[in-house]
Amino acid sequence: MVEHVSGEMPAQYDPAAAERRWYPWWVERGYFHAQAPTDRRPYCIVLPPPNVTGRLHIGHALDHTIQDVLIRRARMLGYETLWLPGTDHAGIATQVVVERELRKEGIERRELGREAFVERVWAWKEKYGGEIVEQMKALGNSCDWDRLRFTMDEGLSRAVRVAFVRMYEDGLIYRGERLVNWCPTDQTALSDSEVEHIEVEGELVTFRYPLADGSGHIEVATTRLETMLGDTGIAVHPDDERYRGLVGRTVRHPFDGREIP
Repeated sequence: MVEHVSGEMPAQYDPAAAERRWYPWWVERGYFHAQAPTDRRPYCIVLPPPNVTGRLHIGHALDHTIQDVLIRRARMLGYETLWLPGTDHAGIATQVVVERELRKEGIERRELGREAFVERVWAWKEKYGGEIVEQMKALGNSCDWDRLRFTMDEGLSRAVRVAFVRMYEDGLIYRGERLVNWCPTDQTALSDSEVEHIEVEGELVTFRYPLADGSGHIEVATTRLETMLGDTGIAVHPDDERYRGLVGRTVRHPFDGREIP
C-alpha cells in the first residue's frame, strides 16, 4: 500500500511531525505484523524486556536501534520477521521502587498487606509499563505490537511453573540448603546481580577454643566472629610446631558444647 503525499516540501525537516504521521500509518497497516504459519523463511528477535522500574534510558535506545536495523533489513530481504516486544516485572527491583513510593505516602508494605501491595505493584506496571511501550514506539521500534507481552502474564507465568516442575521431576533441579545473599530489610534472598560489594574496615578478633579434655586451648582469629556459630572443624598446618600436637584432637564449642575436630 502506498501513501500519496502532495503539497510543497517544507524548507526544514520536522522529525516530530513526520514520526507522528508515519509510525501510526505503518502500525495500522500491519507492516510490523508477523504471519504464522508462513512459507517464507522466519527471522525473529525477542526484545530483552525492559524493567518496569522507571523509564527507558540512552542504553535502551542504542540496543533497540541495533535490533531495529537487523529486523528491518530482514524484512526488506523478504523474511517473515517477528520482533517480539515486552516488559519485565524486574522482581525485587520493582518491589523496592514501589515500597519507596509507599513510604512517600507514609505507608509500609507490611502495614498494607500482601494483596493490597500486589495491587499497587500491578498499578505501577500499568503506569510505567505503558510509558515504556510509548517510548519504544517513539523510537520507531518496528515490533509486532499485537504480541506485546509482560513477564507476569498468566500464560508466561504458567510456562515457567510447568518448566520448573518438569525439571524437578527429571532431577535437573532440586531444593537444598545453601548460603544465600539475605536482605534483612526485604526479608528475602537476593541474586548475586542484585548485590553491590563494597570494602569496609573490619576488626580482626582472636578467641579461644578450649580443648575437649581440658588440657589447654587453641586460638583462632577471624574478621567474622558471628560465623563461629557454624564452625564444624579447625584446620592447622601439620608441620607447624605450635599445632603439631593438636592434630587428631577435638575442641569444645564455647556456646553449644559441640565437639569439633
